[in-house]
Amino acid sequence: MARDDKQQAERGRGRGIFAVWVLNAAIVGAALGLYFLVLGGQAPLALRHTVPWWALAPVFAATEVFVVHVHFRRSAHSMSLGELPLVVGLLLASPPQLVIAQVVGSGLVLALSPGRSVIRLVFNVGQYALAACIAASAFHLLVPAHAGLGPAAWSAAFAGTLLSSSMGVLLIGAAITLSEAPVGTRRLVQMLGVALVVTVTNTSLGLAGATVIAGDPRAAWLLAIPAITLFVSYRAYMAERQKHESLEFLYGATRSLSRSQNVGDSLRDLLELSLQAFRGELAEVVLFPGEDGRPPLRTSAGKGDTDLMRPVPNEVADGLRALVGDAHSAIALERPFPPELEAYLEERGARDAMVSPLRGETRVVGAMIVANRLGVARGFGSDDLKLFEALANQAGASLEHDRLEQAVWELRELQEQLEHQAFHDPLTGLANRVLFVDRLGHALARRGSQVAVLFLDLDDFKVVNDRYGHAHGDELLRQVAARVRGCLRPADTPARMGGDEFAILIEDADASMLMDVSERIVAAFREPFTLSGTDVRVKGSLGVATNSAGDESSEDLLRNADVAMYTAKSSGKDRFASFEPTMHVEMVQRHSLKEELEAAVERDEFVVEYQPITRLATGETVALEALVRWQHPERGRITPAEFIPLAEETGLIVPIGRIVLAKACRLARGWSDAHPDRAPISMHVNASAAELQEADLLEHVAGAIEAAGINPCQLVIEITESLLISDAPVGLARLDELRRAGVRLALDDFGTGYSSLSYLRWLPLDIVKMDKSFVSWAGHGGRGAAFARTIAELAHTLGLDVVAEGIETEEQLAAMRELGCEMGQGYWFAPPAQIWDWGLGIGRLSSAPAASFR
Repeated sequence: MARDDKQQAERGRGRGIFAVWVLNAAIVGAALGLYFLVLGGQAPLALRHTVPWWALAPVFAATEVFVVHVHFRRSAHSMSLGELPLVVGLLLASPPQLVIAQVVGSGLVLALSPGRSVIRLVFNVGQYALAACIAASAFHLLVPAHAGLGPAAWSAAFAGTLLSSSMGVLLIGAAITLSEAPVGTRRLVQMLGVALVVTVTNTSLGLAGATVIAGDPRAAWLLAIPAITLFVSYRAYMAERQKHESLEFLYGATRSLSRSQNVGDSLRDLLELSLQAFRGELAEVVLFPGEDGRPPLRTSAGKGDTDLMRPVPNEVADGLRALVGDAHSAIALERPFPPELEAYLEERGARDAMVSPLRGETRVVGAMIVANRLGVARGFGSDDLKLFEALANQAGASLEHDRLEQAVWELRELQEQLEHQAFHDPLTGLANRVLFVDRLGHALARRGSQVAVLFLDLDDFKVVNDRYGHAHGDELLRQVAARVRGCLRPADTPARMGGDEFAILIEDADASMLMDVSERIVAAFREPFTLSGTDVRVKGSLGVATNSAGDESSEDLLRNADVAMYTAKSSGKDRFASFEPTMHVEMVQRHSLKEELEAAVERDEFVVEYQPITRLATGETVALEALVRWQHPERGRITPAEFIPLAEETGLIVPIGRIVLAKACRLARGWSDAHPDRAPISMHVNASAAELQEADLLEHVAGAIEAAGINPCQLVIEITESLLISDAPVGLARLDELRRAGVRLALDDFGTGYSSLSYLRWLPLDIVKMDKSFVSWAGHGGRGAAFARTIAELAHTLGLDVVAEGIETEEQLAAMRELGCEMGQGYWFAPPAQIWDWGLGIGRLSSAPAASFR
């Protein structure tokens, strides 16, 4: 049993014991309350003869010694003569003396009984005290103290004993429910019926005896003969009842073994019946190895165990065989267990157990175990062992015959299933990497075989998982597997290599066929997938590699197909590419560049250039846009076009952006320090798509602002429409956070997106930057100027400032001034440069982590 299962079981037992202790406290509290508040001043009936408590106590003790208890399945029945002294005490003793006699007499016997736990002792003594208090309270409520013997007293005695007896059954049912399992209405009604019949019989005899004693106490001994006769009758009845239920149980177990066509199912049913019959927590059957060399097999039930004909170590079977091999009956075990089984039983979480051999006609075929008696009582008694032995004998005879052959067949079927699971992806049912590589190796080993490997990777699969959840992501992968199968021949081998990567093995295919298959697969992804009624578009990039050179290994083909796939992905995705040797060189260079880029982040090899944003009316520089450059120690200056796409793909854009933001914010502070007589300058920093998905975006931005000591309104975050397309709700939430923090927002390249007007309406913007294509067009007049004017007027209507990007000529500057653009940016004013080139008196500032922008 696993450690967490054992801990969970121990916690469950602990909660049950705690609940019984709470019940005990309630019982004792109720008894004390009735004793002191109701019965303390009550006197006995006005009769000539009374009975003291010390005379009643031995009689209560005797009835507790001579009691018949029957525990079977999840119920308990008891028969005793306890109502005899109770009725005598109600009629001939005061209520306090009756309670004292009940507690002292019964409690003394219970305390001296061997093997009785404290919790059971407290429960039983408290129950007896409460029963005596309830019976006495009911009796004296119905009969006045000055009354004598007569129908009124008899009726009151019946009411008191029936009420206390019913209460006792309900308390026992509650204790069983709390410590073991719910008793059930049917069983509870049955227990009440038996108790009421016994109570009526005992009360009748007690009333007769009390009437005799009230007349002449010397006649008390006359009650002994009918009392003994009644006790013997009870015992005979309970013995017959338990025998009947035992036979019924054995019949049901035999019927289960004979009817089921599956040995595993029949064993499981047998174990479930055993758990109920013996009130156990764990039951199992271990079948010993046969002559055909099969391993020992275990079927178990209880404690959340789901073992069904599962192989177990030979050491377990050897230990059980050594224990039961020479035994002719079932064996009861308690800690410390025999050395040969100690480790196994401890691992299974056993505290106490019964073990019996499963004997066939010619040999011992296995062993059966029931462990951990539930409830406050522990251990298994002699009656349990006899019934368990009979059950095991029947099970052994049934299992020895041809049904063990079925167990072997089931084991082989299980092995086949395990082999299938070992070589197939459990989610899609496709081959896994192990099987794919094995089949690819066999295909390459065949002489003259034309082998092709196609490597497929889903585009933006992470977006699906993040937006819709992993359950929808799994469903998408299953649908992808189905579409891939639909594009292939039956002889082809599709496989899921892991995550959202798939591979396909195609043999005996020429170039034309490979192109057709590749086009079909890519085209299949252009139709949307339906996930819980929602259409989701996910495309794929495919790489193709063949053994054209003739000496490629499995690793070579997989690597080449992977390189071709990355080429297709870097070329725009949603396409396929065939491997060329030059691709490998490019991939190596790309991988090398990635490693160098990671090192550049650690060493901060990035410099920031700034391009001024000018107020068109006055020519004054009012803002700077921060643009990152990579200063490679060996290759020199590397342009953003070379490394920014790689940084975005690998996630390195995040630390790069934080470096840029920190430097830009400190530059804004340095500008103010160098020019205290001028207004603070604004700093524009571009945001990437990855940054808008960061949950701690605001934290990093606020940290950079605070570290530089600038006003939040000096920072302007520039975004493009395309950044919001992948997940507009998340991006909008991040922008709202920044806006509430005082940071201003600008929409870059306005006019080039798909829905610019709608973005202007609901984005929390401050500035619109008109794309340079409109600025260039407007510089020539005509329709271009009209389009630019429409954009400017729309932005002004919404209360937004307009920055004209890419102003490069005097004509473009004049046109933007005429349109009313507040600010402009472009090579007409200044190209991007490091800050000291403008004579501002500020050297380059050191970098520190901040929010990720570029």
